[in-house]
Amino acid sequence: MSKNIISIEELNKSFAEKLICKNSSFGIFKNEKIGLVGINGCGKSTLLKLLVGIEPADSGKITFRKNIRTGYLPQIPQLDPQKTIYEEIYFSDHPQFDLLRKYYRILNKLETEPTKALEEEHHRIIKEIEINDAWKIEVKAKSILDKFGFSDINLKISTLSGGQKRRIDLARVLMDEPDVLLLDEPTNHLDIDTIEWFQDYLSNYKGTIIFVTHDRYFLDAVSDKIIEMENGKINFFKGNYSYYLRKKEQLDIDVQRKETRRKAQLKKELKWLRRGARARTSKPKDHLHRVKELIDKSYLSENQDLDISFKTKRLGKTILEIRNISKQYDDKILFSNFNHNFQKLERIGIIGLNGCGKTTLLRCIMEEIEPDNGSIKIGVNTSFSYFQQYIDELDINQTVLGYIQSFAHNIRTADGILHSASEMLQRFLFDGKMQQSKLENLSGGEKKRLYLLRSLMFGNNFIILDEPTNDLDIRTLEILEDYLDAFKGCIIVVSHDRYFLDRVTDYLFVFDDDRIIKFPGNYSDFLLVKKYRDEEKKKKKKKLENKKQKIKKVSSKLNFKEKREIKLIEKEMGNIEDKISTLNGRIENEASILSPADFREITNELEELKVRLDEHEFRWLELDEKN
Repeated sequence: MSKNIISIEELNKSFAEKLICKNSSFGIFKNEKIGLVGINGCGKSTLLKLLVGIEPADSGKITFRKNIRTGYLPQIPQLDPQKTIYEEIYFSDHPQFDLLRKYYRILNKLETEPTKALEEEHHRIIKEIEINDAWKIEVKAKSILDKFGFSDINLKISTLSGGQKRRIDLARVLMDEPDVLLLDEPTNHLDIDTIEWFQDYLSNYKGTIIFVTHDRYFLDAVSDKIIEMENGKINFFKGNYSYYLRKKEQLDIDVQRKETRRKAQLKKELKWLRRGARARTSKPKDHLHRVKELIDKSYLSENQDLDISFKTKRLGKTILEIRNISKQYDDKILFSNFNHNFQKLERIGIIGLNGCGKTTLLRCIMEEIEPDNGSIKIGVNTSFSYFQQYIDELDINQTVLGYIQSFAHNIRTADGILHSASEMLQRFLFDGKMQQSKLENLSGGEKKRLYLLRSLMFGNNFIILDEPTNDLDIRTLEILEDYLDAFKGCIIVVSHDRYFLDRVTDYLFVFDDDRIIKFPGNYSDFLLVKKYRDEEKKKKKKKLENKKQKIKKVSSKLNFKEKREIKLIEKEMGNIEDKISTLNGRIENEASILSPADFREITNELEELKVRLDEHEFRWLELDEKN
């Protein structure tokens, strides 16, 4: 049996009256991949800080095995704004980076003052780098930075956006290759393609990982153990997130059975007491004790669920019409000539690389910025709820109740009843004491939950969500998903959370270079189609290579007739490619209005055109090789 690399003994931690953990003792083993789950404010981030040593325990002991190196990714990056990306990444205490820094220092000196001693030192350090395989880590550093979208490593940290700083901080932690990785919401500010790469990277990581994430696909793929934090208790589940859900379901069934038995026994005892047994016997006292014990011994959890329920307005005939809009910044075209006429109950997900213009499109819709060309028409009855990626600057001295009351003192729920701001906060899991807490005392997730109430409470009929899953716990996301399922209006979601996109959307706007492609389906559907298209491209490429090999056997110059033929083929191939492009454009841009018969007709025509194009390509290659 492998030894603990981290031992936790009798750990206790509280914040004000909030219990994080009580008398918790457990061990963490080598190469374990542990996902931390629990509602916002339960102490997931605090547990990571306790393990790193940033936060002191009230009592208890955390012991690391000797020579264990740790790497920690906080939710908010702690980077030096005066440093460059190069300095942040290369100035870690990793021994291989130390060798690389020495190498570059000597190289710089040799350029200005070449001496024999420096040349000897240069040769010596190169040998040391080769012995320690340090060139490898430089290649890895450049590869990871490139994956995270950084080609210029001389940029200053102060010039980067919040999302870019977060990605640099993640690159810094990964490049240090610690024995234990402690990651707090590592997928925030990563696009979907990068998350999928990162998921594979962590699955193959040779070390222990303890991470907090709201991304259920990511959690399921990476974890082999789940730690659940609930009411000051730390519970362990040996398996991934799917296993944890199955186990929790079984436990809930067991609890319900115990609760049913308790109620039956309590009913029996109360019935006996109501018969009026003689006071001189000792039995009534025993029964009274038994009844009290049964009343106190409820098996059901006191955890309350979020209650999202708002009265919504009906949509009109015209909802939102986007007509030929374009937008560019500097020389970069984000999107051009984009059209869409929104229909009732449309649920649209927006995906694309970081910086491609997803939030810009939302801001155009919300009339915060104007498109360069085109127009946006908003229906008379259309009213927006806009959940932004970054919360507006909060007054940290304001109370939770004061914050909501600054927008409305009363809020109407779906049943038509008017509730006070305090009652609605209760429904959003902010009890009386928390309502009087200042905003500065809330966790990142609690602030996001409060902002969710602020965004939805006016009962608007068109919800726009920009990265709603960042910092929200999984239970809150599940309840939000249930609410959106039943929502009788339109929804637009920008998200990197694949599970959330699959659950909430049935149509996608896909940012692809300077255009937006429409895709009828959710994210998993899009992945299947993308995979199919990629495989088809590979097959076509292989087919063309095989054709070229065959044609190489032919070697004679073209006669007059063949020269004329090659020109005609080139012209015809151009015409066919134009027709294919037009038909693909119809599928992408008119998917919502095309009938099944239209789809069949277009698909059949595409197949015929592709067969003709293949024939022309083969003949053209044959003639070209001959020439």
